[in-house]
Amino acid sequence: MTARVSISPNRTGVDDVWEYYEALRAAIVQSAEAARQSLAEGANVEDPRLFGMDMPELNAHFASLLDEADKQVCLFLIAGAEGAIRVDFFERVYEKRKDRVSRAFRDIYKSRCGHNKTRVHLEEDILDTWASQSQLGKAKTAIGVFKGALKFRHWLAHGRWWAPKLGRRYDPVGVVEIVMGLLEATGRSTDE
Repeated sequence: MTARVSISPNRTGVDDVWEYYEALRAAIVQSAEAARQSLAEGANVEDPRLFGMDMPELNAHFASLLDEADKQVCLFLIAGAEGAIRVDFFERVYEKRKDRVSRAFRDIYKSRCGHNKTRVHLEEDILDTWASQSQLGKAKTAIGVFKGALKFRHWLAHGRWWAPKLGRRYDPVGVVEIVMGLLEATGRSTDE
C-alpha cells in the first residue's frame, strides 16, 4: 500500500513572498539612508558592523544586501511554485480527477510511489507530463521557461559553488512573471 503524502497548510503564495520582499528591501534602504546621512554629517554610524566604512564601502555593502534580498526572494518564489505544482499533482491523484493530466499523474503515481515511497520527480514526472498532456501552447511555454528558472533555483539552493550557465539574468520581477505564468497555465492559484 502506498502512503499518502501529508500536504502542509503552511505554504506561501506569491503575494506572501512579495510582501516579505518589499518589507526587507524597505528596511535595507532605510538603514542605508540613515547610515549615509550619518556619514555625510560627520557623525558615527550607529551600526557597529558599518564602523570605519567610507561612502563607497557603505554603498557597496548595501548594494550587496539588496542583491542578496533579490536572490532570496527568487529562491522563495520558485520554491513556492514547486510546492504548488507538487500539491496539484497529489490533489489530482487523490481526488481521481478525470482530465488527461490527472490520469497521466495517476499512472506516474502508481509506478513511482510504491513501498511507502513517494518519488515523484518535478521535472521529468510532473512538468514534462503537463507539457505533453496539455493541449495549450501557453502551458508548454510556461513550463519551459520555469524549467530554466529551476536551474537558477538549484544554484541558489545548493550553495552557489559553481558558475551557473543560465542563459538569462533572473530578478524578482522576472521570476514573479515566470511563476505566475506557470501557475496560471496549470490552473493553480497565485495565492499558493
